[in-house]
Amino acid sequence: MHEVALTTERLVMRPLTPAYLSDMLELSSDPQVTRFLLPMDEAGHLRRLRESEAMWETRGYGRVAIHDRARGRFPGRPALLAAVRQGRGGVVLRADVQGCGFATEAGGAWLRWGLTHLDVPYLTACIAPENQASVSVAQRLGMSALRTDTFHGREVLVFALHRGATDGD
Repeated sequence: MHEVALTTERLVMRPLTPAYLSDMLELSSDPQVTRFLLPMDEAGHLRRLRESEAMWETRGYGRVAIHDRARGRFPGRPALLAAVRQGRGGVVLRADVQGCGFATEAGGAWLRWGLTHLDVPYLTACIAPENQASVSVAQRLGMSALRTDTFHGREVLVFALHRGATDGD
């Protein structure tokens, strides 16, 4: 079992490595899950998993696999990646656990961790404009719309949480 990166009341998050290839392939085989993501084949997933493993080795943080503590299963993955200009992250969940609050729980944990441990002025989430569920999660986490941008060739809304915005929580 991989070492624990972060825990919440209901979730355990572990570094995402090539050992999760079958989980990622299953996750990406559901059109409900991937409707806002770029398509990726097995080689692409393996490359991304190796990149994630390298991030953990060199930076000490990166993409993680979420494990539901109650069921012990893999419902998806959140990520915290440090871009040159600011931190960036997101959460991808299996369709059968969407709406259970896992995205808010995992995203909130990573926002708190990132703003505590990284020297960045703010953290961002890039969200497809039509992805209203993710927009709602970002807003619940205290993020506000910063700008529109292009990410992997697609228009996105960039939401941000600035350092100090969660002080006093």
